[in-house]
Order: sequence, then C-alpha cells, then structure tokens
Amino acid sequence: MKLFSSAKLNLNLAINSEIKDGLHTLTSLFIPIDLYDEIEINEVNVASDTIVFTPNIEINGKSTIEKSLDLLREVNNFSKHFEITVTKNIPTEAGLGGGSSNAGSLINYLCSTYDLELPTNEDIAKKIGSDVPYFVQGKSAIISGIGDKIEIKEDIGNLDILIAVPHEKISTAVAYQKFDELGDDNQYQKTKINNIEIFNNMWNPALTIEPMIKEHRDHLEEVFNIKFFMSGTGSTLFGIGDYHKLEEGLKNVDKARFRLIKITKKIDGSL
Repeated sequence: MKLFSSAKLNLNLAINSEIKDGLHTLTSLFIPIDLYDEIEINEVNVASDTIVFTPNIEINGKSTIEKSLDLLREVNNFSKHFEITVTKNIPTEAGLGGGSSNAGSLINYLCSTYDLELPTNEDIAKKIGSDVPYFVQGKSAIISGIGDKIEIKEDIGNLDILIAVPHEKISTAVAYQKFDELGDDNQYQKTKINNIEIFNNMWNPALTIEPMIKEHRDHLEEVFNIKFFMSGTGSTLFGIGDYHKLEEGLKNVDKARFRLIKITKKIDGSL
C-alpha cells in the first residue's frame, strides 16, 4: 500500500510560555500543502518492523514511524508487523512537519485498515509529537494546547504560496530553548493577508540560531515584492501571492540559497 503524507505551513504561530506536561502550549493555524512524502507499507510475517528512509536521514532516537507503531500497540491488542519505506520529499528541520505528517498518515491508515482504537490526541502529542494530532485529521485547522486541541477551519479560500527552504536547518528543540532564553524580549509583528492574521513568535529565536534566514527573506521580498514569513520553528520561508506573478519572480531568485523552492497551494486535506 502506498500513502502520501503532505507538508503543512503555519500561517501563524504563537508559542506560549506556559508549560504543560513538559511541553509548551501554543496556538497556530495550520494548512496542508501539495508537497508529499511517499510511504510504502506492507504487512510481513516476522516479529519485527523494518523501516527505511530514502534518502537516509539522521534521526536522534526513535523515528515518528516507530513511535506511532509503539503507541498503537500500547493502546490496542495489535501484533502485526510491517515493512515500511518512506521516500522523503519534504525537507527535514524546515518547519514543514514531514515527520509528523508521516506519523499522522500511518496512524490514520492502520486504524482504518485494522479497525484499531485511535489513541487520544493528548497521548499522540505527548508520545510522538505536538504536530501529529493535526495530521491524523489533516485539514486546515487552528491547533492549540499542546497540539491536542483541533478546530477545523473550512473558511480558508484557495491560496497560492511560494515556499523557499534555506540550506540552514533549525532543530525544534534548540529553537524552543532559544525561545525560553529570549523571554519578554521576544517581540513580533502581525500582518493580515486575505483576512488571515500571519505572524510567528519563533522568528527571533530562529534568527539567533541561523541569522542568514533574514538575508534569505530580504532577498525573496525584493524579488517578489510581497512579504515573506517563516513556518513553524523554521527554516522554511513562504509568501502568498498570485500564481503567475510568483512563477515570473522565480526566474530572478538566487536558487543557490535554497534546498527547495517551489510554488505550492493549499489543499483540502493532507492524506
């Protein structure tokens, strides 16, 4: 079976200083976009899983795929094992939620296929990652709490979005550490586009880790003459505009700055 799990963008993100169960609470508007990882999954008659990422990626500890399988087996009397190959098209450490998307797609598929009990959003957030409950649902939504509260947003129209992923990578854990260090000095601005408030209070923490991100943003704003913002904890930058103008502007971008740069669109769901 082949699954396609999409990336997401945070159109806005407010991390709170409040800590719950060791995690920061947050509020964020997520949308799924048409950039996908591919997951090939097959049941096997052996007593262990085989999980392969291509191209190979560096993972500290267990992958979100392993954590998802662990949680499903913990919640259910479930002894099936799988051979899983994940083809990574979503850049890592970029604020696009690739690993979380893989986990959410896998949980959704296995629960549907094997009639398993779905773990609670709180357990998914704590034991796999705070973005994962969103990806089990996969639609545009306001996320709050530790990622466990999801309010589906049906009123967001079509959006054409240019995403640009710098070579610089930002560890989510380090970004949160910098957020805590900045405290009250972490000032940020809000912008309104298509009646959507766009902001990100992880921008300043990200710049303390990778100052070049601001130079990349300034370059994009000069080329496209629109505002660019950062998704999640970074380092992906995005701008919302007219498709044809975005396409025209691409000709003038210094593409050597970026691992990936492409025009995407908001889709109805991530699965």
